[in-house]
Amino acid sequence: MLFRRSEVKKDLSFGKLTIYHAKRSAILADETIPLTTAEFDLLWLLATHAEQTLSRDFIYKTLRGIEYDGMDRAIDTRIANLRKKLGDNASLSTRIITVRGQGYLFVPDSWD
Repeated sequence: MLFRRSEVKKDLSFGKLTIYHAKRSAILADETIPLTTAEFDLLWLLATHAEQTLSRDFIYKTLRGIEYDGMDRAIDTRIANLRKKLGDNASLSTRIITVRGQGYLFVPDSWD
């Protein structure tokens, strides 16, 4: 398979967090974070849209190819798991923030 230059995805770094797309892994403060495929995909999506609030509908359409039905909580569960694995306090999140009524926001400056 040939890759066009625009299709090559680069690694992302935010303070002590580095996300390696080709390896599908993330390292925080020199420790590899064990992520499921779904968690990695969600983290990559959030990080590539840093400082943008992503709606559940956008996340579902992008990651699963379906529209959000308003009832499924799989994304919420994955966000909670990511927060836990990335050391983000669920009740006072500073890294992946819930924007009430809108979706989720990845904060790029909170990884130091």
